[in-house]
Amino acid sequence: MKSKLTVISCTVFLLFVVGLMPLTIGTVQSTYGEEIKLELTDTGPRGSCLVLGPDKVKELVEKKSKGRIKIVRYPSYELYDPKAEIEAISRGKIAMANLHVAYVGGRSPALEFIGSFGAQGCWDDGDHYWRFLDLPEVRAIAEKEFRDKLNVKLLSMICGGNSLFGNTRRPVHTVEDFKDLKVRTAGVAQATMYRALGVVPTELSSKEVYMALQRGTIDGANSTPHRFIASKWYEVINYITQDYSVPWFSFWLAANLDIWNKLSKGDQEIIQEAAREAEAFSRECVVKETEAAYEKLRGGLVKELYLLPKSETRKITQMVKPVMVDLFAKRAGKEMSETLWGLLDKTSK
Repeated sequence: MKSKLTVISCTVFLLFVVGLMPLTIGTVQSTYGEEIKLELTDTGPRGSCLVLGPDKVKELVEKKSKGRIKIVRYPSYELYDPKAEIEAISRGKIAMANLHVAYVGGRSPALEFIGSFGAQGCWDDGDHYWRFLDLPEVRAIAEKEFRDKLNVKLLSMICGGNSLFGNTRRPVHTVEDFKDLKVRTAGVAQATMYRALGVVPTELSSKEVYMALQRGTIDGANSTPHRFIASKWYEVINYITQDYSVPWFSFWLAANLDIWNKLSKGDQEIIQEAAREAEAFSRECVVKETEAAYEKLRGGLVKELYLLPKSETRKITQMVKPVMVDLFAKRAGKEMSETLWGLLDKTSK
């Protein structure tokens, strides 16, 4: 299941009488049956479901097209960091990407919300988030936001793990234990949520976290279980807490809209079907990945892995939800705010 992948430029080869003449897909409408190459990038940790999900897309597209559509992979920062990746796909420099949910949120508050970051602290658990994400109304809003604000076609979401909160200073067993910790956060919404808990948020890329923890520039960080292991954060973190009000992180699998529109309908259907199957695969993958990561962390990599009880999770929601509702209304407007919060509440048990 764990295929390895790498990526190239988007080129269509047309068969002429005189031989093969390469033309870029950006300049010609493809017809079903032509050989096509499309790049697919990501910025996930190597070996994680955020990388294995796009790998699965490559595997499925090439299988369904009988090798006619080639997906050339650039995984784990090989081409871009998360911000540059969004710019590249918006401008058509790459065909497809698995986009970081927090950085997409900088372009669209609605997408930050739907990607779970905009309502952090307000989910019952991971299943609540998936129920919300699977609503047709939610997908329709996300598709429109991507089309209108990023010039991108949304294909699916790739699950990347639940959220762990790790720090060097003390165990976090209650809401009060978050207070005054300096923590790396990603995006406005996550920073706002943690600030409501008394945390001092600091914006850093994932590549900077290890050194910042080692030097004491920050006390802690929040990310997926796989990130804590793959990036060896456990070497510089003592205490890890699982907070179920922060659900499964999911990245956006998407294609540049101009490139997408130049594909034949048949090729679009192949890629779209593969993307949906990869989303389902990623949800299964991430459950196994999380279990394996917890086993390693509990095996002595850190002093403690603590699962925050529901009573404390509910306290977090009570503290942060008013702040998150206010933030989102200011950023996205009253109508969008009422719509998405209504759907979140509708899917809560």
